[in-house]
Amino acid sequence: MTSYLAYGAVGLGLALAVLAYRLLTKEQDMKTPRQMLVNAIYVFMGFSLVLTGAGFVSEYVKSDASSIDRVRAELSDKTKQLTDLQERYAAVEQALTTSRTVMQSLMDIKQGKVSRLKQLDPKAPEYVPLVQEIQADLERLDKSLKDALSR
Repeated sequence: MTSYLAYGAVGLGLALAVLAYRLLTKEQDMKTPRQMLVNAIYVFMGFSLVLTGAGFVSEYVKSDASSIDRVRAELSDKTKQLTDLQERYAAVEQALTTSRTVMQSLMDIKQGKVSRLKQLDPKAPEYVPLVQEIQADLERLDKSLKDALSR
C-alpha cells in the first residue's frame, strides 16, 4: 500500500479508491447494508477519483507534454530557416554552374585563338595585324575570365 504513495497525488488517490472499494465490499457482505454508510463510501470513492484525476492533470502540466506548442513553433521556425538556406544554396549552385559554363566557353574561345595563332606564317604580310587582333582578343578573354572568377 505504501508503494502507491511514491506516485504522489495519483498514488494517494488510487490507494484511497482501493480502500473505498474494500469498505464497499465489506459493507455489501453484511446481511443488511447500511445505506448511509454505502453513500459515504461512494462519496469517499468519488473524492479519491477526483484526487487521482487532479494528480494526473498536475503531472501533465508539469510534464514536457505541456510544451508541445513551443516545440512545434520552434520546429516551424527551423523548417523555415532550412527552406531559406536550401533556396540560397540552390541560387549559389545555379550561379556556380553558370560561371562554369561561361568560363568553359571563354577557355574554348581562347584555345581557338591560340591554335589559330600557331597556324600563322610569320612571314605573311597580314601576320602583325592578326597577331595584334588575337593579342587584344586574348586580353579581353583574360579580363572576362577574371570577372567570372570574381563573382
